[in-house]
Amino acid sequence: AVLVVWTAGRLGLAEVDPIDFRKLVAFGPAAGMFFITMTAGNAVVKHSNVDTFIVMRSLVPIPCAFLETLTLGEPCPRPASWVGLGVLLLGAVGYASANRGIAVESSSWMTLFLVMMPVDAVLIKHLINTTGLSQWGLVLYQNLVASTLGVLCIFTMELSSIESRSLAVSTLRDGGFWTVFPVVLSAVLGVSLSYFQMSVRKVVSSTAFMVLGVSNKLLALLINQLAMQANRSLNSIGSVFLSILGAVCFQQTVKGKGLSQAPKASSGGSSSNSSKSSDAGNVKAYVAMFTGLVWAAYLNLSEHL
Repeated sequence: AVLVVWTAGRLGLAEVDPIDFRKLVAFGPAAGMFFITMTAGNAVVKHSNVDTFIVMRSLVPIPCAFLETLTLGEPCPRPASWVGLGVLLLGAVGYASANRGIAVESSSWMTLFLVMMPVDAVLIKHLINTTGLSQWGLVLYQNLVASTLGVLCIFTMELSSIESRSLAVSTLRDGGFWTVFPVVLSAVLGVSLSYFQMSVRKVVSSTAFMVLGVSNKLLALLINQLAMQANRSLNSIGSVFLSILGAVCFQQTVKGKGLSQAPKASSGGSSSNSSKSSDAGNVKAYVAMFTGLVWAAYLNLSEHL
């Protein structure tokens, strides 16, 4: 994905910002926290079920709304908007109850997810507001940092032995078209998702983006129920519609209809003060990321002891 974006920039097909080390460093915690939330989410699904994950994901907009009000200056949601978030959560709980139920067997991982996901969402929004990068520049920075972390994880966890590395290389070399094609396709789709994700994040609030993410999952559930052999009971389908109604209610009642209302970053003031403020923010972000990493490592080790 990084190579695709970089090549497009070099060929003049897209406006891609050059690599700036300070901005690259600033993106580090956002990618790290995303890895933490992904790990925590997978752990929740492993120890409980997908329905529990949907309920947990529906909870995220609530702490996110408080956090972005305190840190980014977004207006606090109106009472009607809180009702919408409550209806969204109620529908998710109803869906889980109508299917496999809520299995709270991974409360530690759930807590980690509910702490780190809102922090990551607000941090990414802050970076979008303050770095001044173009949309393709944001895609390049996000994928460059994330891919670096991904490669490190692959070589330390999945390809830690010489035999496993040799097998991966031989599979790619000898697998032919149907082995290489999915890899290339995933890179193209990854670029597309990154671009549209960053484009949406640029104009909406962090909470609105979290609500949109939950809505996408709910729509996928609805399609699964209507088009495949899934639970088509009135309680199950009605709960999904109720959640979607809650998401629409939030979007229609929150100030700005979900568009970001946070004050724009000021370009005035001395560059030294701005640099110091940026460095302080980076330090806090890295502290939060390393706290999450230690927390996740502790939970992972506890499971194997």
